Amino acid sequence: MGMAEFVLTAVGTLAGVVGTYFAYASVRGRTARRRPPPPAGTTAPDPSPAANPPAYDVYVSHSPADAPWARTFAARLRASGLRVADDEVVRTPGGVRLHAVEQAIRDSAHGLLVFSPQSTDDGWVLQEYAALMERSIESGRLFIPVLVGDAVLPEFARTRFSADFRDADDDTYARTLEQIVRALQNR
Repeated sequence: MGMAEFVLTAVGTLAGVVGTYFAYASVRGRTARRRPPPPAGTTAPDPSPAANPPAYDVYVSHSPADAPWARTFAARLRASGLRVADDEVVRTPGGVRLHAVEQAIRDSAHGLLVFSPQSTDDGWVLQEYAALMERSIESGRLFIPVLVGDAVLPEFARTRFSADFRDADDDTYARTLEQIVRALQNR
């Protein structure tokens, strides 16, 4: 990736994060005002996460080039008992990709992104990275960078402990997968 492409990617990602933040900031107070107060003598329902658990434990983002690896990885997460949202789960014929991905990220407790040389050049993955990182920073949800191939983590992703599958043999793969499962289940 040349310097110009890198700068454009960084500016685009930053613009996406800033735009998302200001969109959120402009509507966050409105949702509370729309709800009518509960009738006298009743209590409002408990809005805690336990009362309304997320549909998925984790959203897995990856580039199309990494789909074979990522789908096998997601299947192993599911086999470990996790509810996983990925492109296969959210894709429906005739659906709008943007809306499906946004809803899946919203419906997931945590986020995981497969970083590879291909993912760092993919516009969709960069947008998902921005959304997942923002959720992690603002709400304390886990964001787990997963390294495959000859990947280099972006600066903000480097602030998180990553799961490194580069050159992993079967034992290292299983051990690293188990660490991810435990981290997601313990949150």
